[in-house]
Amino acid sequence: MPKRLRYYLQRDKGAPNGALRIYLRVVQQSLLAHCPGVARADPASLHLGAVACIHRFGSSLNTHVHFYVCVVDGVFEAQSVNTDTSAQANPQSGPEPAPQSAIFHAATGLDEAAFRQVQANARKRILRAFVARGHLDAHDAKDLAA
Repeated sequence: MPKRLRYYLQRDKGAPNGALRIYLRVVQQSLLAHCPGVARADPASLHLGAVACIHRFGSSLNTHVHFYVCVVDGVFEAQSVNTDTSAQANPQSGPEPAPQSAIFHAATGLDEAAFRQVQANARKRILRAFVARGHLDAHDAKDLAA
């Protein structure tokens, strides 16, 4: 994140969460493009596996907002499991939520070019969000994107 934008990440409470959400969406879109077999799946059933945290200070305990993100190299497809035994055992109880299982679709072809593309797409979308929030004008965002 350019130093110029770090000020807004520190001052605007929604900015870090928004930037992280944008980044994770870009990562998920890239993983979906690199996972064979997900084209047949329902897009609503596909999920990213990631752990992320917002770190708000540097090694000198100075304000320095940045992210730590660990992403699984693929996507999970949620699937319902068909079981009628619960309805037969207790017919008086209401409908129970269907148990779920997941299928993992590993990504293939993740190379340096794919990572560069994720970085470029995330940069473009985060800059667009900063322009929309009024933190940056469009001309400066274009300069930062270059």
